[in-house]
Amino acid sequence: MTSKQTIGDKIKHLRTTKRLTQSELAGDDLTKSMLSQIENGRALPSMRSLQILAARLGVDAGYFLEEEQSADLARLVRDIETQFKQKKYQSIISAVKPLMDGNLPMTVDAARLMGFYVNACYYTGTEGGEEAIRRAAAIYERFNLYVESAKVQYLAYALLFTQSRYAESLELILRVREDYVSKKVGNDFLFEIDLYYAHSVTLSALGDYDGSRTAALAAIALSREEGVYYLADHLYRVLSNLALMSGNLEEAKQYLDKARLFVEFTEDEQSVQLVHLAEIRLANVEQRYEEALMLGQQHQAEGSRYESSRCLQMGIALYYLGRDEEALASLSKVTLPDDAHHPLDRAGVFTSYAYKAKIYARQGKMEEARQQAQIAYERVQQYPPSVYSRFIEATYRELHP
Repeated sequence: MTSKQTIGDKIKHLRTTKRLTQSELAGDDLTKSMLSQIENGRALPSMRSLQILAARLGVDAGYFLEEEQSADLARLVRDIETQFKQKKYQSIISAVKPLMDGNLPMTVDAARLMGFYVNACYYTGTEGGEEAIRRAAAIYERFNLYVESAKVQYLAYALLFTQSRYAESLELILRVREDYVSKKVGNDFLFEIDLYYAHSVTLSALGDYDGSRTAALAAIALSREEGVYYLADHLYRVLSNLALMSGNLEEAKQYLDKARLFVEFTEDEQSVQLVHLAEIRLANVEQRYEEALMLGQQHQAEGSRYESSRCLQMGIALYYLGRDEEALASLSKVTLPDDAHHPLDRAGVFTSYAYKAKIYARQGKMEEARQQAQIAYERVQQYPPSVYSRFIEATYRELHP
């Protein structure tokens, strides 16, 4: 069984073999005193510190954690990691699921493997991720890798969220943060920002928009303080959308401008499309309907996962411009995406029925209008109050006096 002593012995052996002093190996990331304690078996390094030391010593971090590392398992983890980067989620599930049913060793590589498996379950909607999380966390706890344990437990947040279990998601995030703060060795700022982001998104799903804003601002403050700017474009889009819903259009525009700056820097295709959609939505809210149409036409991308959202915004602009048939044609293309798990995203999609109801009413087709309004109304009953649900309800009341 791996112990503080064996980890320290391995680090010291490699350091002396490579003729490095403790100061040279520690660099700017660890103190010489801390490295000395690690080598003498009096302290355990954090996973981040272990990864830094491993990189400088030319080995994988897993070398220090396991007495008899399986070469086959290590190769499998590298292959699965490659597949994950290529988004081959179903292939990952096919490769790992049979191992989950058997006896994976209590090693860090096994925990990493299960982490990829959990993510693949999330992206494909496959069951079984919860058990993998439990087993992976137990492995990390065995090696006193509490931050890694917190990270793998955090994966359960996404699984709960996709099942609309928002209150449980919030409870899990708060518990993981408490464990992380009480047991961490050093700071993992990216993970802390992840937690703030998840906290913000979950609070908005529960209708606590002020709390959501506070959490998003806390993430940005930490990001700015540490100079990492991780998830900055996503966080600014969240803040822009919250400001839009509260009617603060100037603040919504300011946050969207900041999101656009970070997107231009990262050039991430998904973020680019999301900012484009936010620009069209803001133009509609500000009643710049011709501009919204122009932006929608400029950013048309057939086959895009966001094509439905673009059609919705185009349909809204066409409705207010009185171009009813074109609006109906655009709104008829709006569908609920498989990955639309947030109640605000879903409620936004369901406004398409309310807009169609208004068009039919304007054309004197009252039966069709009432039918569309009722569909929208019934589908948002379990969602928190928002500009979308209020618009849907107002439309329903107009047509069902």
